[in-house]
Amino acid sequence: MSSFSGEFLKRDVVDVNGELFGHLADIIIEPRSGEITEILVEVISDIDVTKLPWPSEDGFCHVPAQEISQIGARIVLRR
Repeated sequence: MSSFSGEFLKRDVVDVNGELFGHLADIIIEPRSGEITEILVEVISDIDVTKLPWPSEDGFCHVPAQEISQIGARIVLRR
């Protein structure tokens, strides 16, 4: 794991209203372009992952990069 991604792992991921969605588990990067394609989020237990618009398994949700509004001290989603 590179130190860049290590700095972001476990950061809070929140929805557009600032409500906690989960914690960043991994960053998926397209090797050719170097762009983030999706993030893997460990969803908090209060959320039913079967009702999410993104694929999920074992409590982890694959959120496309287009759904990210802001990356900083926390990651903010567009929804």
